[in-house]
Amino acid sequence: MRSTLRISKLSTKWAFSMAAAAVLVACGGSPTPAVQVSAATTTATISGATPTAVAAAQAVVTSVLNQTFTYTTVPAFGTTAATTVVLSGTGAAPIATIVSAGKTAKGVLSFGSCIFTITQSDFVAPSPLAVGTVTTVTPCALDVQTAGTVADGTTRNLNTDLVLGTVKSGNVSLPVVVSSTGTVTIGGQTVGTTPIVTSTGGTGGG
Repeated sequence: MRSTLRISKLSTKWAFSMAAAAVLVACGGSPTPAVQVSAATTTATISGATPTAVAAAQAVVTSVLNQTFTYTTVPAFGTTAATTVVLSGTGAAPIATIVSAGKTAKGVLSFGSCIFTITQSDFVAPSPLAVGTVTTVTPCALDVQTAGTVADGTTRNLNTDLVLGTVKSGNVSLPVVVSSTGTVTIGGQTVGTTPIVTSTGGTGGG
């Protein structure tokens, strides 16, 4: 009789353990380990008020060389149709190529915010893109969509957009690294920092 009772108790414990395991599986298993993530979008302002700001601006430009940023319009340039902007050359001496409505303007980009000096152009005066014009665009910045990205030094393709005055470009995907300390780099260029927070995860619904 005692043997039968002992087996019955063991069977009950086994069944309870299996049921508990099934509940854990159904609810997503053990809690997700906490990880460090970026808490916000990183805005890399392109300016030039100081030597440090100029160096930072050059790094941002270097990180996006030869990328095409597309806009519906760019009021600062006086364009009313789809407009593309490509920065080429080097971060220290960038060349801007602006195309809209079948016309092209080229010029040098200097910093303090973004200063476009047009040297070649199909646009005519009084267009801000006519030859000889100098247009300062403020704000001028690169937005990097780092919010929620794990800060572990791994390269991940993230959306970025170039802000020119009142408008943002469409998204361009670039390889971005967010370090554990919040440093944000693109193509080896440090473009800014982002606040880091701990994401605790969860066990899921059960």
